[in-house]
Amino acid sequence: MKYYIIALLLSFTALAEGQVKQGSLQVGSQFPVMEPIKLLSGGVLDLQSSQSKVIILEFFDTYCTSCIASMPKLKALQKSMDGKIEIYMLTYQDKNTIENFYKKNKFLQEKKAILPTIVADTVLHQMFPHQSVPHSVWIYKGLVQAITHADYVKEKYLTDLLLKGKIDVPVKDDFKQLPTFNRESAITNSDKSILGTVILSGYDSTLTQVSGLNINKDSVGNVSVYFNNMDIFGAYTSLWTKIKKPTYLLLPQRIVWNVRDSSRYFYDEMSSKSYQEWIRENGISYKRTQFGQQSEAGWAELILHDLNTMLGLQVQWTNKERLCLVLKRKNKRITRIVRQGDKIKKVESTSGLMFVLDFSGQYPPAIDEVEEKINLELSTYKNLDELNTILDSYGLELVLENRSIEVLEFKEIIN
Repeated sequence: MKYYIIALLLSFTALAEGQVKQGSLQVGSQFPVMEPIKLLSGGVLDLQSSQSKVIILEFFDTYCTSCIASMPKLKALQKSMDGKIEIYMLTYQDKNTIENFYKKNKFLQEKKAILPTIVADTVLHQMFPHQSVPHSVWIYKGLVQAITHADYVKEKYLTDLLLKGKIDVPVKDDFKQLPTFNRESAITNSDKSILGTVILSGYDSTLTQVSGLNINKDSVGNVSVYFNNMDIFGAYTSLWTKIKKPTYLLLPQRIVWNVRDSSRYFYDEMSSKSYQEWIRENGISYKRTQFGQQSEAGWAELILHDLNTMLGLQVQWTNKERLCLVLKRKNKRITRIVRQGDKIKKVESTSGLMFVLDFSGQYPPAIDEVEEKINLELSTYKNLDELNTILDSYGLELVLENRSIEVLEFKEIIN
């Protein structure tokens, strides 16, 4: 792993091992003999008679949108593996909750993506404790072969396991303790003048993924600010929010990439790699330790300076001309129309309308040149013309025009 260091002295302390809950199973553990497990559909899962297949236990709940979104892919994967794997959804929620959810979920019904499901589970949750879902457990030949993020449930990894009988993938451990930094351990007998350290590294598998600006202070005044295993774009934007309060969504049109390869900085959902695979190649971790307090904005400015220096970047807000969707007041009498129906969207101001438009991702950046607190009732619209028909009754109009707007520029300044 490559490290970029600014410090009078760099010292690492031993990392605490993650606390293991009593009775839980780890990678390599023998899976215990169990009675067949009842499935929602009425069948059973008999793990003892399925040792020739890879069994994936996919922990989920109905609040996890990414879990639900992944089910069509998981079902297609199971079909493509031609009986060599079996995937089971697994939840603590009761039978009625899941039955009603599956029945009413149009996405799963249309995709025909409902997988065999274990409901009201407590036993397997105790064996495989976790704090976030999706949470994937791989069982093969009676052993726990892997515990991973759902991103790793792919044909290439499953094929490796079937061919080799084992697999080397990162372990998802939601209970791993964060490392601690002991300032005294960083001060040698020959030099007691250390005032602080700054450490920037690539992805570090020993660290739990922690985003944003995190601040810890000990009893004697040492302060540590850090983030772990973030993408570079996310690190910069989260820090900037501490300095400059966002007033709009940061759409792609508001980002300028003056870099050789933007895929190093920002994860593209169209990438052939899963996010977990990508972040292990491109993520960064940062930690600054020193005496003294700062405001959040002050810490953010210090960290941004460190990142710019060590990554060879200049990241700044500037203005560029862009095609925008501009809201204007029309010179006409306002005609109030009472709209009724279940699909009426109510917006309390023109700035709220700008957020709705930006959030949809269907239009250029929305610019509010009216800036009024006005109650807007928007019926369903399919395009800009239909939306303008609705806005006409309020004396408003959206037009496509160029404007000079704020953009965040990423510029590489070293080779």
